[in-house]
Amino acid sequence: MKKITILTIVLFSLIFGQLHAQDGYTYTLVDNGGYSFSIAAVPNASSSNFATSVQSYGFTIIVPDGVTASITSSLGGAANATFFNGNDIAQPTIDGYLITETLGSPASLPAPSAATNSPMVTIQVNGSPTSGIMYILENNSAIASAITPLKSFMQADMVDDGMATYTNRVNPSASAVTDPSAFDFATMSTLTVEENELVDFSMYPNPASDIVQLKFPVGIENTKVEIFDILGKQIKVNLSEENTIDVSKLPSGAYFVSITADDTKVTKKLIIK
Repeated sequence: MKKITILTIVLFSLIFGQLHAQDGYTYTLVDNGGYSFSIAAVPNASSSNFATSVQSYGFTIIVPDGVTASITSSLGGAANATFFNGNDIAQPTIDGYLITETLGSPASLPAPSAATNSPMVTIQVNGSPTSGIMYILENNSAIASAITPLKSFMQADMVDDGMATYTNRVNPSASAVTDPSAFDFATMSTLTVEENELVDFSMYPNPASDIVQLKFPVGIENTKVEIFDILGKQIKVNLSEENTIDVSKLPSGAYFVSITADDTKVTKKLIIK
């Protein structure tokens, strides 16, 4: 097993590059069924009709502790999946895979104006787990902020000016994901924000270290708030009359906050630092 510290020197130069003002990508998780998943590149809204030429890409998948997966490339033929144990990054309840690929010849993605998601890799989860959450690590998460080689990137040319200028087309400071970006093995469903009035639900600050303020749309009543860790274990919390929750005693890491109101449920990710 490779230590995560080895990755710093190898990948540091790949992650940082010039970010175009608008044209870029995020990553999303696609459930293919049968514990098979794809990570797809999602183009930002753009009128560009030039096909994207990809030289290399990478992202990190977090899985529950003890869960393993087999990764194959959908874009090229040699995706490199480096497994790391969560204990090596002070996160004993998770494991992960840093997935990268440098293409022998640049691969072409549809022009951003086509608004087409492009599969990058296929992930086959082993052992049919029945608990825990798998998710794409967000670039602005506490883990990725502390260990920058785990951040998502895509070295690509979107200008098509004949100069083949490959730059990072994934924002290193934003989440760099598009819903759905997580999968709950307990419910066997992707976690995303549903298209309804609860979509305006917000919580801040995020990341947080002590008090989190929840804000609900006007008219929403009878709300139920639940917090789960990345293994799907429910964490006991109390919602105050001011719609705040105290997270100061929770260990650092990623959590999922589920809000239920009027038989509608929305789940969002919360980072505790």
